[in-house]
Amino acid sequence: MSAAATLVLKNAAAVSVNYFPRLIKTGEEAMYRDESQGVDRLQPLATLYYRQNPDTRIVSVKLTYPVLDAVTNAVDTCLFKGEFRLPRKLTLASRQEILARTKQMFADAVVQAAVENGETPW
Repeated sequence: MSAAATLVLKNAAAVSVNYFPRLIKTGEEAMYRDESQGVDRLQPLATLYYRQNPDTRIVSVKLTYPVLDAVTNAVDTCLFKGEFRLPRKLTLASRQEILARTKQMFADAVVQAAVENGETPW
């Protein structure tokens, strides 16, 4: 089982950002926080959820990125939520394949254009 070590994610400038463990529920949930912002309400969070039953393993992730409006002082939050539903009978190679393809999906120009500029391929 993995330890609750610091989670390291790259930002838009490809600089490593440390997310420190904030909440660990062994075998269920791990929440990490980027504390570099200095203001609690502006600290991004990354959360991993895990559950399984006899047939299916479910791994969910959530990433929040709060942004301060300098004029109104309001906080808007960008949010990503994703989930893997993996039949437990699958091979390791099959689980690795869906993970690899998911990573590449986010690197694809079509997905990036939709997120960054609202452009769609249709």
